[in-house]
Amino acid sequence: MYRFFENKVFENEIELSEENSHHFSKVLRIKESEIVEVCADNGIFESAFERIEGNNIILKKIRAVGLKNESKVNLTLFQGILKGDKMDQALKQATEAGVSKIHPLKLKRTISNISGKEEKKVQRWQKVVESAAKQSKRDYIPEVTHPLKLEELKDLSGDMDIIVPYENQLGTTLFDLKSLSNNIALVIGPEGGFEESEINFLREIGANIITLGNRILRAETAAVCSSFSIIYYLESR
Repeated sequence: MYRFFENKVFENEIELSEENSHHFSKVLRIKESEIVEVCADNGIFESAFERIEGNNIILKKIRAVGLKNESKVNLTLFQGILKGDKMDQALKQATEAGVSKIHPLKLKRTISNISGKEEKKVQRWQKVVESAAKQSKRDYIPEVTHPLKLEELKDLSGDMDIIVPYENQLGTTLFDLKSLSNNIALVIGPEGGFEESEINFLREIGANIITLGNRILRAETAAVCSSFSIIYYLESR
């Protein structure tokens, strides 16, 4: 069953955006009798074609289906900004794994310079996340915020348990953390990794520094491996 996201309330009918209408009729070529799902501001609903107004598709509500594809784990990803397509890949796969929100991080070893281009970058990253959410049938689209400095993480993390995979950490793994809540902040470094001063800051604010094993993972690989492992571990308790 195909799924569409609309940032509006679904009453008895809903008008799909121009982009979704085009996708509905020209790309997917959905039949008028076919049932689709719409994720709206007030829930998820099965719906069917009603009519066309101008270039836009109007759907009629059939029934509410409720949230069904989201984890009980609220995992916020603080991702060190990566160069080019690597950032797209990290955000795409982390969305598929189930992260709830994404904060791009400006770190000392960040290679990509996005000064003056932040607005366009965030718009691009949000599109990548939206596409991944649709493909993986998420119940909502995770938000990508404007880039942050590491120091801002202290206030944003609130009551979240902070987890930081670090290549120089020995011994402590995810499975050694026995008292984690379901509210997690995952911090992933950029291509060059973290500087020691950044790790020291994270320790000072109570972060759990862990190893992902003996092999060194690319930053974009670490994001999805860590996201999936944390969600699976906490869901399995």
